[in-house]
Parts: sequence; structure tokens; C-alpha cells
Amino acid sequence: MSYVDTAYQGLHALSQRNWDESIAKLSKALASSANPAWLIARSRALVGAGRFRDALEDADLAWHEASRRGSKRELIIEAQHRRAVAYNRLGELANADCCCVYVLRMLDGGRAAASEDPGDALTGEDGVWRVTLADAKREAEEMEAREKGENGEQKLPGLGDLPKDEGKMKTARLTQALRFQILQKMDQLPADDPARKRTATQKPPARELNSADAPAQSKSTGASNTTSTAAASAAPPQPKNEKLRLQDFQTTTTMSVSIFSKGVDKTRLNVQFNPFEVILDPIVYPDGEEKKFTLSTWGEIVPSECKYTVTPSKVELQLKKKIQGRWASLESKDGAEKTQEKPESASSAASQAQNTAAAAPQDGHQPSKSEEKLGGGTHPPTAKHALASYPTSSRTGPKDWDKLDVDSDEEESDVNSFFKKLYKNATPEQQRAMMKSFTESSGTSLSTDWNDVKGRTVEAVPPEGVEAKKWD
Repeated sequence: MSYVDTAYQGLHALSQRNWDESIAKLSKALASSANPAWLIARSRALVGAGRFRDALEDADLAWHEASRRGSKRELIIEAQHRRAVAYNRLGELANADCCCVYVLRMLDGGRAAASEDPGDALTGEDGVWRVTLADAKREAEEMEAREKGENGEQKLPGLGDLPKDEGKMKTARLTQALRFQILQKMDQLPADDPARKRTATQKPPARELNSADAPAQSKSTGASNTTSTAAASAAPPQPKNEKLRLQDFQTTTTMSVSIFSKGVDKTRLNVQFNPFEVILDPIVYPDGEEKKFTLSTWGEIVPSECKYTVTPSKVELQLKKKIQGRWASLESKDGAEKTQEKPESASSAASQAQNTAAAAPQDGHQPSKSEEKLGGGTHPPTAKHALASYPTSSRTGPKDWDKLDVDSDEEESDVNSFFKKLYKNATPEQQRAMMKSFTESSGTSLSTDWNDVKGRTVEAVPPEGVEAKKWD
């Protein structure tokens, strides 16, 4: 089997959200060719597996490989987007939003590596990122107005009018939605929090290809596990009663939960979904003991519409929320009142929801006056969070950003569809160039410039340490 076929298997595993298989297949293909599209795909899989630092390194390397090979701008833009996702998961919020700005700057026609870094204008002398959630919301509103043919008056420094191209506008909306998540978290941080410091640059640091065969990292820190097998076997045993590590991601309708537990026997595992809890029995704890685990949820779920999957390293839950909206947390606190849907009038329901929000503010803090104005008041668990929509002058009304797919788990299922779209929308001359360059280079180079490739044989561009071999 050729490494190209192996790569396609890895892309298919990614579309099925089988992170471990995808990483293994793509790693094998990347050992033969550091294709930037495959690096981007593996970065997505690594995020799904909780290996955020490795995902960032793949995104950095994808940027360099795409630039070196003269790939289309879309690949470089996607590499910057993957950097933003990885930085966000690592908790480096300023760096994450800065990479979002790079994406928007390139969509606006900027260079991949401009002489003046666009992030510099948005960074204070102390290195603190100066952009706020209000800035991003204002810019998103202006972008929406420009799309509808209206005149926007204000804009973020360094960002001009975005082109009215459907594909680029979709990418711009996804980036704006991701920024909302990032900047909402940043606005809640103390002024001196390290996450506010920007260290990312438009041109990523040079990277070597990572074999990606290390165990999954901690999602909270992204620290790489480089311990050798021998050292791991000599490591001290896990302490008794250590808690399972959980990772969650939510939309207004679902809550996705990863329960990190290695070696769970899916033939013996019994998962019971109840309105306010999920019971898994048995599940493997960090100390190796098998026992029951109960997850008490913050809000009510619909048991009949919930599901789960078991992988070698974790159990993934897909929980359907009974009431649309943002949960303040995954798990309920002791004694916390459960939120339930009641057949009440609109006025009484709104009144009770406001009282609930006052008693248990979301996000762990009292809403500011500016937050109270967003959406017309404080947001109870049954209402959409301020992140979901914002005031707008658009003739179509407020945009529901929660309907946009902003994270790797909910992006297009097949990374290869990106290249299918490129080929479909290309001119016949560009298609000839793409077919000739891809075939002659054994899948290591892709060009759309027919004048450049028509009179020569496109040589294979193997990664460092790998020799291109011709077969008779």
C-alpha cells in the first residue's frame, strides 16, 4: 500500500473521529511526505486526542511546508486557523486570537508573512494583547454589514474590507465565532494573567516533523510526554482514588464529554443515561481499578438522544441538552438546583429564569452592566448566552454564532473535500497543472500554474532524511 493510500485512510478515520487511528495512519504517510494538508489533518486529530502541543507543532510545520512548496493561500490560512485552535486549547488566549487576526488579514488580501506583523499593532508595549470581545463583536457586525452591501464605518486596525467570496466569508465567520469564544474567556481574566501575553508571530517557529507516537497529553497544559518506555515502566504507581480526567466542549444543544480511561472493555461497559446523570460501570481509574463512575450534569439531558463511543484511551459521551443554552459547567455542584423545563407562560418563565441566573450566575461571576445590555439582560441557563448572538444593524437580524462550526470536532468531516472544491472551482488550465504536478511529484507537490509546470517534470519534494525513489 502506498503512503498516499495510507494518508487517505487517515483522513477517513478523521472523518469518523477515530483520533488514534487517524494519527497513526497520517504519521505513517507523513514519514514519506510532509504534505501540508496531511499535517493540518493530523493537527485536527491531535486536538481531538487532547495532544494540543503536538497539534500546534503540526500546524506550525504545515505553514512552513505550504509556504515552501508554493501551495495555495487556503492551506496557509488553514494552518493559521489550526494554530489558533491549538493555542486556545492550550490556554494561550492572546496567541490564539492573534492567529485569528492573521487568518482575517490573509482573507483581506494580506501576505502570508508581511514585513510588518499585523499582531504588533494590537499588542501593547508590555506584550499584553489589547483586543477585547467588544472589538471582535463590532468587527463581526461590520463584516456582516459589508456582506449585505451596507457601509461599515469602524474596523479593527490593520483589517480592511473582506472580499465578498462565499468560501472566504464562511472562513471569516468561523474565525469570528472562534474569536468570540477566545475573547470571552480572556475578558474574564485578571489584567496580569499570563494568558493575555502575546508571543505568537505571523511566521511560526521552524519545526521538525513529529513522529506523534507519544501518549496523549494533558488537555489542560498540553505538555508533551517524552518519557521512554523503560522510564515509564519504572514510574511510581498512581495514587489511590485519583479522579478521572474529563474534558468537555459544548454548543447550545449538545455537551460533548471525553472521559480519559485507558483499557475500558466496551463489551462489559454499561452506560445508563438519566435526566441529570450518566452512570458508567465499570470504568478504569488511573490507579487501574475498575469501578462505577457517575457524572452528575449541570443541566437536564434527553437520555434517548444521548450516545457514547469507546476508544482505547477514553470514553466519549454525546449528551443532548433538554433546554438549549450554555451550561455554566459540565458537572453540577453539591446542592445546586437542577434546571428543568416547565410549562409556564413566557413572562413567568422569563422571570424565573432571571431569578435563577441571579442566584447562580453563569461563568462564576456577577454580570457587568455592559453584559446586562447584551441581549437585553442577564442570561439564565434557559436563554442563549451572550456569545450566541449580539446586537447588529444587519437587515437579517442578529447572527447566531453557535450554529457555526468553530472547533475541530465539528468541522467538515472530510479534509480531502477541501481539495475537491479547489479542483472543481479551478479553470481547465489550473486543473491540468494540478494533475500534472501532483502525479509527477508522487503527491508531494501541487501547483495551479500551468505556465510553470507545462514545460518541465515536477520533481518529488521528499521531507528531510527521506530519499525520493523512482520505480521501474
